[in-house]
Amino acid sequence: MEFQRGHEPSDRPEDMTSQDEYLPGICNIDRKGRWLRGGASFVGLVFVVIYNEQWQTVFTHPVLYSLGMVLLSTGTALSLIQAMASFCVVDGLLGRTFIPGSRQKGPVSAPENRLKDRKRALVLIGGALICGMIFSAVLLVSEINSAR
Repeated sequence: MEFQRGHEPSDRPEDMTSQDEYLPGICNIDRKGRWLRGGASFVGLVFVVIYNEQWQTVFTHPVLYSLGMVLLSTGTALSLIQAMASFCVVDGLLGRTFIPGSRQKGPVSAPENRLKDRKRALVLIGGALICGMIFSAVLLVSEINSAR
């Protein structure tokens, strides 16, 4: 049996944006969850921009300002990463899934699936933290340089 190019069978779905099935360590939220997280990342970006306008407070309260910027940036990055990855880190850490059309609803029963979900959640959190710290540093340095 011959396959045409682009139609090879695979274990992973080709289009993750239309994925509405629980896949351990890969996908644990549906379209609605992705849209909610995407909207939260946009709102987070607005808050980061507003917070960044107060950058002068870095000279009076550097630790508080930096901590606030890193937390806001990390939260924004985490929301965006979750939307793009079709994976909720809270659900992954708690071992549950919320895909209405899936055969799996609520808690994930298989221990190996829970482990895959936890590993994926920790990787996404780590990536968001790194993105948040880099983004905060770039914003702060650019604001300080533009004020000179």
